Amino acid sequence: MIVKDAMVIIHLAKITLLEKSCNYFKKVVIPKKVYDEVAAGKKKGYSEIKIVEELIEIGKIEIKYIKNKSLLRRINEFNIQEGEAEAVVLYMEGKADCLATDDDNLRRKADLLNVNIIGTPAIILKLYTENKIEKEKFLESIMKLKEIGWFSNSVIDKLLMEIK
Repeated sequence: MIVKDAMVIIHLAKITLLEKSCNYFKKVVIPKKVYDEVAAGKKKGYSEIKIVEELIEIGKIEIKYIKNKSLLRRINEFNIQEGEAEAVVLYMEGKADCLATDDDNLRRKADLLNVNIIGTPAIILKLYTENKIEKEKFLESIMKLKEIGWFSNSVIDKLLMEIK
C-alpha cells in the first residue's frame, strides 16, 4: 500500500501518469484532507481533479479517515502541513510501504518520523525501469515536470542521467 499526498496526486495527474502509478502500486490511499486539497482545485478550474475523481469512483484510489487524533497532534508538532500530516498518520496506521510526497519539509523530516518516502520523480523513474511506460513517455513526463517548475534542475538532470 502507498499513501499519496496532494502534490504527488496533482503532479502525476498533470503528466497523465496518475492511473499508471495507481495500477503499479496496486493499493493507493489518501487521507480525506488530501482529497479536500485536491478537490479545491476543481473550484479553481483545474482539470486534473476529474481523473482523480474517476480513479476514486472505480476504486483505484481510496479515501480514508485517520483514526489516531493524538498521533496527528504529535505529527503537527513537526510543523507539517495538514494534508501531509494526515498522510503521515495514515502511513503509520495502515503500515504502508511508502508515502508519496513532494513536500520538501516532510522529506527533510522523513528519517526522524521513520517514514519511507518516494516522490513524483522517483515514481516516474520506477514506472520506466519496470517497463510500465516507454522511454518517450518518461522523457515527456520529465519535461512536463520541469515546466511545472516544482523540481530543481538537479533533480531533472539526475533523472535523465538514470536512463543513460
